[in-house]
Amino acid sequence: MDEASLIQKCIKYYRDELTDELFYIRLSERISDKWLAENLARLSKIEKKHSSFWKGLLENKGIRTESIKPRKLKVSFMVFLSRIIGTPLTVKLLENGEVESVASYRDFSASYSNRPEIGNIIEGIIKDEVEHESVFSSAIDKSRNLIERNRSVIYGISDGLVEVLATLAGLSAIISVHSIVALGGTVVAVSGMVSMSVGAYLSKNSESQLRISEERKRAILRNEDAQEGKIKKYKNEALSTGLNTGAFYIVGAAIPILPFVFLPNLPALITSIILVAFTQAISNGIVALSVGQPVARESIKSASLALLATLASFLVGQAFHIFLHISVL
Repeated sequence: MDEASLIQKCIKYYRDELTDELFYIRLSERISDKWLAENLARLSKIEKKHSSFWKGLLENKGIRTESIKPRKLKVSFMVFLSRIIGTPLTVKLLENGEVESVASYRDFSASYSNRPEIGNIIEGIIKDEVEHESVFSSAIDKSRNLIERNRSVIYGISDGLVEVLATLAGLSAIISVHSIVALGGTVVAVSGMVSMSVGAYLSKNSESQLRISEERKRAILRNEDAQEGKIKKYKNEALSTGLNTGAFYIVGAAIPILPFVFLPNLPALITSIILVAFTQAISNGIVALSVGQPVARESIKSASLALLATLASFLVGQAFHIFLHISVL
């Protein structure tokens, strides 16, 4: 790596550390989890130490650092995002960022293999970043149930979006009255809500029964009383999962239906497609974030698949209209 590229890397790392330092302290001030807040404040101080190292390295190379500032817009956006997606998913995003930082620093440290006094400091920074990732992993483990619940909610919304939009697209090809199309979509949405709720309930109930059985076996083996609080919690999980899935399926289904209530078929379909594509991209982007996948790629893929399903249904409706002469005026 040439000297100019090294300097640009150092500037990037300096700005990144300044940004992380500011973000960690601001996030620590607004979250209720005392353990995580304390750790974020501690990590902010470590990032300050890192930024001092990069500042000194740049100044030794004759680079003025007064104009290098943290990305305050990014910090404000991340704090705002944390209010929308919640602290657990924000921490998941931070964990992904730390992994990327470790990989980048390891590549960069090879450039100073002949300067052990600098290379050793960079290795120390890498160890700190690994420790940061461990903190975030622990925070994620503490919030895993909440992350799983949020993910199931998003899947419920996503199913409602795609299934009902596809139905509306097919119906709009053979039904010219937009209010009847909306009514047909509503029927599908209600039946889908019932189906999704029952399916989610049965699936979770099987899992809950297994966990209850395991809890009672452990109690027998240890000659202890079974923890009734846990058993009651497991029993309630199935009903809660079924109700949540159905409720958020309807929320997703309402998005493509509403334009057909107020607009003629073609404008309503275009509006529904835009709304669903946007919502699908956002919701699946959040899911991708929670499992550590590329957010942009998954958002684009999910929106594209929703549009393909809509196109397929519309073409089927058009085929019925053209070849079988089926239409409702």
